[in-house]
Amino acid sequence: MLRQRLITAAFLLLLVFVLIFQASSPVFLVFLMLLALFAGQEWGRLSLFSRPFALLLGLVLAVLLLLPLWLNNLIGPMLADISVAAWLLWAVLMLAVSPSMLDRASIWQRPFTGFMLLPAFLPAFWFASQLQRQSPHQLLWVILIISAGDVGAMTFGKLWGRRRLIPRVSPGKTWEGLLGGLLASAIVGTLGAWIWLGAHPLVLCSGALLGVVTAIFAVIGDLAESYLKRRADRKDSGQLLPGHGGLLDRLDSISAGIPVFVAGIYYLGWWK
Repeated sequence: MLRQRLITAAFLLLLVFVLIFQASSPVFLVFLMLLALFAGQEWGRLSLFSRPFALLLGLVLAVLLLLPLWLNNLIGPMLADISVAAWLLWAVLMLAVSPSMLDRASIWQRPFTGFMLLPAFLPAFWFASQLQRQSPHQLLWVILIISAGDVGAMTFGKLWGRRRLIPRVSPGKTWEGLLGGLLASAIVGTLGAWIWLGAHPLVLCSGALLGVVTAIFAVIGDLAESYLKRRADRKDSGQLLPGHGGLLDRLDSISAGIPVFVAGIYYLGWWK
């Protein structure tokens, strides 16, 4: 299982790297639409939709990527703020309501969680398309920040993990793993700022802070999907990726991390 997981991860990283730096904007948009289609279906199934409605949700998400949206200096941060607010709402929901309590709220739970896909995921896909077109190194930067956070959390959690983070949502996550992930993301945030923006102390500190905040939201995205999986009594969101489960299992943290990263680089004056 571990070998299969590593092979799949290496292939995905290579594919994403090639698409970010070599693919044309239309090709990359088609790639994002395919991701949106499969991820939307998985989210719909975890939201307890029937298969036809889950497919419809994925199609809606994919089609909305075709909207002629120009992320200028006004719209860009507004979209990022909307997505950040959506993920913060998820965080409050996870802390305040247990999955078993939501099971009894059958009248509103499915449309609510299904609708949350759009404000939570659409801005991330739009920003990914914009970054790939205008500043591909920044798209790579945010992906590396989030990936480093995942690796750091897994390593620290296995070596020193003792205290559970939110047991009723994700029993495997620990506070020690969270701190390790934040540290790893801060390091990558600092390195990215140094490589692409210079070695000024303020720039390096801003890069570290950007890495930490991005990693925090990536964890919220990961926990949000874990929340839905617990409620739907599923171990994975799907079986599309060998050793990794579903596509949503890989996109949850990225979709939550990209908008707050974009908001960060905008307010820091680094948005291209």
